[in-house]
Amino acid sequence: MTATTESSLQPGFLLVGGGYIAAVLTATLVVIAILWLHAGSDEFFFQLFIVGCAYTFVCALPGFIATVVAARVLALRAWFFFTVAGGLDGLLALVFFDLSLLRDSFAFFVVTGGLAGGLAYWLIAYRPRRAAA
Repeated sequence: MTATTESSLQPGFLLVGGGYIAAVLTATLVVIAILWLHAGSDEFFFQLFIVGCAYTFVCALPGFIATVVAARVLALRAWFFFTVAGGLDGLLALVFFDLSLLRDSFAFFVVTGGLAGGLAYWLIAYRPRRAAA
């Protein structure tokens, strides 16, 4: 017999942590790929990816924590919420780094990466799963 409670619908610590790591990797990869398509050079791709992951991990953490808390308090589980929150978190991360970047086309790249990262988080932490037989 299984009982479904509101707390059981929220992901545990490992899914939240794993989802955040997946979101950071996805967002960084999307931004670097767009930069590569925009600039056309892949000479420093790996170095940009490592630095981008470190920057994203640190600067996006406050917005991520706010999103997780809001999702738990408001019992939100929709993919759309986490996708939009990821895009907004990208803008918030830019504010932490340098406010002048919001006027550059780089802000569009970061929002796109944030949207992808938010969706990746939802896929890891909140996607409906079938019960094991």
